Amino acid sequence: MREDVEFAKKYGDISLAKFLSRFVSLNGKDLKKVTHNEVKILFPNLKRCSFNKIRENPMLIYDGDVILVDDGKTIIPYYIPKEETLDSESTFIREKVKEREIDDSYHDYASMSIYELRCLLERKYNSCRNQCAARRELNKRGVVLHKKYKRSEEKRKGFE
Repeated sequence: MREDVEFAKKYGDISLAKFLSRFVSLNGKDLKKVTHNEVKILFPNLKRCSFNKIRENPMLIYDGDVILVDDGKTIIPYYIPKEETLDSESTFIREKVKEREIDDSYHDYASMSIYELRCLLERKYNSCRNQCAARRELNKRGVVLHKKYKRSEEKRKGFE
């Protein structure tokens, strides 16, 4: 059994969202998506403890100096911050990344390079019409998109 799960069963743990709301005075629905790595970057004043230190001195947990925090993937012990270091209450909002729109414009496929035509084959950012037209143009130019081979020939190569 992993070390962090063993400690969590023995001493108990809280979620990272609850830890941040109680001890850093944050709130918001995006708080549940935060990971330990993001906390390390966003809140450098929060200090972590090691499992070896807890194993040597379990009174750290019993006295309330250290608490086990679970982000859904890993459990890490944190020192409980002192009241002087706490800021006023604030809201945590995760910025949304702007999604790329699908390219559905008409292109001059005959004048495009092979690299540009291959880029049009990406399903995520191009329409089906662009993909089909780019595939047709590449076939006209003799560019092989899928290499075809005979299994019997490949087996013979392996034995030689």
